[in-house]
Amino acid sequence: MANDEQSSSIALNGLDDSRRALLDMLAGMRRTLYLYTPLVRADLYNDAEILAAIRNRVVGQPRLRLHWVLPPAREWRNASPRLVRLGERLTSSLILQTPIPEERPDWPELTQAFAIADERSLLHFSDPRRLIGSYDPQPGERMKQRLELFRELWSRTQPDPDLQRLGL
Repeated sequence: MANDEQSSSIALNGLDDSRRALLDMLAGMRRTLYLYTPLVRADLYNDAEILAAIRNRVVGQPRLRLHWVLPPAREWRNASPRLVRLGERLTSSLILQTPIPEERPDWPELTQAFAIADERSLLHFSDPRRLIGSYDPQPGERMKQRLELFRELWSRTQPDPDLQRLGL
């Protein structure tokens, strides 16, 4: 079974691979996308095509929810204005949170980035700075571990104070 899981995994090496994988994940999602990243790469998360895919999915399916845990907005909002604007427009669907500083766990897994769509596909960046990782449309046990990690982390988040001032 492990071999089956490994064979369905797609290696990601850089921006182009990562964009294709995230677009595929967005196209296939039906209910929820959980995303955690320790840094916001503007060339990926502020990409016009990715943000258009999010907007189109939400317009076509208003109950869709995207729960994103991002670093404090002061670290990325100037480089990612389209993401900020989309968050302003889709406040009930695109929920942007940041870890509560006093409650942020010091777990080694939090140096990596990951996204989970509908609890059935996993995008994982072992090196989020260089966008190196894997995309697995049928991940199995690894996805369950990341989902537990995300839920624990989500319970320790809050709306970003810098985005709240902007109306998010």
